[in-house]
Amino acid sequence: MRDAFEAWKAGIPAVVLVHDPFVTLAKVQCQMLGTRDPVMLVYQQDAPALESDEESAGKARRVAAEVVRLLSNR
Repeated sequence: MRDAFEAWKAGIPAVVLVHDPFVTLAKVQCQMLGTRDPVMLVYQQDAPALESDEESAGKARRVAAEVVRLLSNR
């Protein structure tokens, strides 16, 4: 979070990756840092013991594609 905040202050696009259980905490931290419009990507927490390698790889590809999309829009 703090790295993204420092990047934003310097005018560098950044995306904060947040596991879904930590969304509220991330939003509060953004507010405390003074970030008005954080670029945040919320994704489902991994469960390697419950997912196949293909499922995990698919999730990673979707998250990576979304990061590229978000950074491209900035």
